[in-house]
Amino acid sequence: MMRKNKMKEADFIPGIYNYCDTWCERCLFTARCHSFQMQQEQPNTANPAPNKSGEVLVQQLTEALNLTKQYMEKLRAQSDAPDPDGPTEAERQALEEQAAFRRQQTKNHPIAKLSHQYLRTSGEWLRNEADLLEVAGQEQLRVVDMGIREYDDALATLNSLKDAWEMIKWYRTLIPVKAMSALRVLSDTPTDPYLNNYYLGKAKLVLVCIDQSLSAWQTMLESYPEKIDEALDALALLSRMRREMEELFPAARAFKRPGLD
Repeated sequence: MMRKNKMKEADFIPGIYNYCDTWCERCLFTARCHSFQMQQEQPNTANPAPNKSGEVLVQQLTEALNLTKQYMEKLRAQSDAPDPDGPTEAERQALEEQAAFRRQQTKNHPIAKLSHQYLRTSGEWLRNEADLLEVAGQEQLRVVDMGIREYDDALATLNSLKDAWEMIKWYRTLIPVKAMSALRVLSDTPTDPYLNNYYLGKAKLVLVCIDQSLSAWQTMLESYPEKIDEALDALALLSRMRREMEELFPAARAFKRPGLD
């Protein structure tokens, strides 16, 4: 039995979950992802026994808050203790101001602003075009009934549009989150090569999400070229964001994400 467990452990792709798009239902590597397997092994608390869900949630939150409180008390005790070799009060204040400036620099970076603007723009487009797939289905059914298209071709078109719609919807929320994660390199300024690679991998993920989104928008516009005016803002934001990411992380494209590239 021990040998079997070791073999399973060896089959996992180290760190694949650090650079993926978290779209597990579409992933081909869930069997080799340690994070996914751990989630599957955890007890299912999504549907607890009746009248217990509230109790379970309160218990989990209480435990988390207690742990956080203990950790903060420990930090305060350490910070209050005199340290003759530590920085002076003026030096500590300067370091805190520098860290705050770097965090603000991250939030104000063009990539951060573009990503959040894209989140709003794409969300508005999806709301305005909420019935697009239903209309597309009716159109394809009509041309099949008229004998203009074969059923398989019409179904392929619908599946392509549905896939593009889902990609736009999924990546629009992922791009700002992962972009901010990659931009932390500006505030952390790491010297550790491993940490630098970590941020580079996050940047590569953002670029992949942008590429996939642009491809999805292109699929939409191939079927509905008349909607180009409504989609131009989203396309422009993605293109500018990609350019900014490639300038800030020139080595990101060459980064090989474990198991994914």
